[in-house]
Amino acid sequence: MHHEVTLRLIDEIARAGSIRGAAEKMSITPSALNRRLLAIEGELEVQLFERLATGVRLNAAGELFIVHARRQMADMKRLRSQIEDLKGARRGHVQIVYDTSLRRAGVLAAAMAAYQDDHPGVSFGVEVLSAEEIAPRLVGYRADLGVVLHPRTDSNLTTLASAPAEIALVTRPGHPLARGGAVRFEALQSYPLVVPPEGSLRAILERTARTRRLPLTPVLQADVDFARPRAAGGDAVGFEVDAGPAAARSPAPDGLARTPLSRQDVAAVYVHVVQLRDRPLSVAAGRFAEGIKQRFADLAG
Repeated sequence: MHHEVTLRLIDEIARAGSIRGAAEKMSITPSALNRRLLAIEGELEVQLFERLATGVRLNAAGELFIVHARRQMADMKRLRSQIEDLKGARRGHVQIVYDTSLRRAGVLAAAMAAYQDDHPGVSFGVEVLSAEEIAPRLVGYRADLGVVLHPRTDSNLTTLASAPAEIALVTRPGHPLARGGAVRFEALQSYPLVVPPEGSLRAILERTARTRRLPLTPVLQADVDFARPRAAGGDAVGFEVDAGPAAARSPAPDGLARTPLSRQDVAAVYVHVVQLRDRPLSVAAGRFAEGIKQRFADLAG
């Protein structure tokens, strides 16, 4: 549809921050894209972008237009999904923003795989972000669903489903902390810790340390991916979190042990699936959200 193409042109220019970058993505020449932009601005009788030496940037009128454009594209995506569903062929794309503090190959990955087994015409995109970046993506219609650990209060978002989560210690199988049950926070003081440099999980660990009046002194501040090789070859301890009991995930495919951090020391932790408040989801996204809700209910039960 011509109108939809126009909206996508503006959206791609805004995302790229340059006409050349957007043109490359859309496989047209920069001069042709610039002519299309000038025609759109001429029709609206207002400029949408500031022209800078390094590219372009949305001005006030452009910011208003881009919100309208992304809302319209989301509505069209939902309409197409509904039409495909009527035809008996579940198709569509579900874009998810995912809290970097959460385990990558956890409940969400399993849910996507199961959904695609039943509906191979549905594709997924997952962007891993800090918790602070998730709400702007949803508000800007750049994602359908967000999966976040302990979401911050935001009147623009609503929670579709939540499930209790457990912080797991990632260690080699023969590690002293992996030989018993849940580990108390005090026991961590004897081992080198690999702690995320920021994010929801880091905040929870810091809060626990303050409450227990114990230091949190990591030897490495990095994502859990950096903890795995150190844990496999020594006594280092990494951390990860996902919905559901951590102990049930041990042993894991990577050969490392997962042992829960004691709930006596850590305040209740929850994983939330969120969306933009009052936004109608596409059939594919809506049904997937319902599936996640059921999985979370099973975990909570």
